[in-house]
Amino acid sequence: MAAARRDGQAEPSEVDHYLRQALTASLAGDLHAARTVFAALLGPIGNGDITLGQAETADEVLSANLHECTRQFVTAVYVTTPLAERADAVLQALDAAQGLAFVGDPLDEVAASLGGDVPEFVDFLPRWIARLEHDARPGGEWESPRERWLRAAVLRREGPWGLARLARATRQPSVAHAWCEALVAAGEWEQALRAFEECAALVRDSASRGDFLDGAALCARRLGTTDLVEKFEAAWLGAPSLPRLSRWLVSGAPSVAAVRDRAASALGKPPTRAPSLIGLLHLLTGELSDAARLLSEAPGLGWSGAEHPGPVLFPAFAWMLGDGPPGSLHEALSSALPVPTLSSPELSTPTPRDLLQRAGVMSGCPDADRRMLLEAMKTAATRRTKDLLREKRRGHYSQAALLVACCVALEPGTRTTAALPAWAEALRTSTSRYPAFQRELNEALGKALRRPSTD
Repeated sequence: MAAARRDGQAEPSEVDHYLRQALTASLAGDLHAARTVFAALLGPIGNGDITLGQAETADEVLSANLHECTRQFVTAVYVTTPLAERADAVLQALDAAQGLAFVGDPLDEVAASLGGDVPEFVDFLPRWIARLEHDARPGGEWESPRERWLRAAVLRREGPWGLARLARATRQPSVAHAWCEALVAAGEWEQALRAFEECAALVRDSASRGDFLDGAALCARRLGTTDLVEKFEAAWLGAPSLPRLSRWLVSGAPSVAAVRDRAASALGKPPTRAPSLIGLLHLLTGELSDAARLLSEAPGLGWSGAEHPGPVLFPAFAWMLGDGPPGSLHEALSSALPVPTLSSPELSTPTPRDLLQRAGVMSGCPDADRRMLLEAMKTAATRRTKDLLREKRRGHYSQAALLVACCVALEPGTRTTAALPAWAEALRTSTSRYPAFQRELNEALGKALRRPSTD
């Protein structure tokens, strides 16, 4: 291997051979020999000083288990290094093997390798924490490997209160999450509630803040506190999203009038900026023209984004225009109202259709509202189609075709694929040079206009 280090390259089969020898030595208890071989190979490979001819990572060409090699290397260094020098030596070994294997907690790896009996562990742990704290850089949003190892070591030695100390010092979401999770795991719900609320104020990013506010609501529900509605309101105001808004609107089993009052008050709140939330709130308060305008003016692209009103308003309009027969295209589309992601299985989240029903908004519209909503849907479907075709977003052609076909199916009067409404026929003609979309459109129209069998 001296030639490999000199030349900067090695044959993978030769490296595999030496790594297996080192693993065998580890299992046989010859940790000094194992350490020597691992140090000679893992560091240079991890640093790129020795290449194995691979295009990307070393495990592409090596058959030896690099995670097990890293584990045995760190274990060998731990056991063969005097206590006073051990923390530095273990950290150097981990740095040498960085990039070859993920190491969640080095102390877990050593314990697993030694069968749980780690020598001088009690004396080593404070030294390990002190060494990692020496390199800590408080204030970063992302947790480095050393910070992850520090978090695990502090939890081992000090429990949740050590994590509280670390979270306050670093303001890192990962440490704050670990603190709250440790209290929840211990069933300390009152302390967890206070921790969640403190962490919501500690962290800087909205996503983490929302998670902690959700956690506070969960604790309040477990404790049966009288301010649960306020906790749900704080969560959606602190980190606005469709799931959090939905939970607050129905928390405490409000009446139809109360749901509408909450929706009206939400429209005036500064956090309500996302068109998707504004559109849903307009529907809940009966302001259909405002919701229709939002959908009509929405861009054709960006439907996969959380703020775009299309994925909420288009299927909601399809439902409001009248229930389709089971299996019909518009019934299927109206059933596709987005289901909010649950942050916890214990925090149930109503769907937008549930909210509409709770607010007294029913399917089946007066003719004037029906025409207005359908025109908004047609405008949105047309713009979506043209923008997708312009950008050649082939993966979304089928969705655009379904939107168009749904509008055709909702048009009054008997329709066939050979006699489309003028707007739909014009759209089909103008997109004739896109055969992939034409295939999707014809298939969607066939499903939308298929009549139930009379047999």
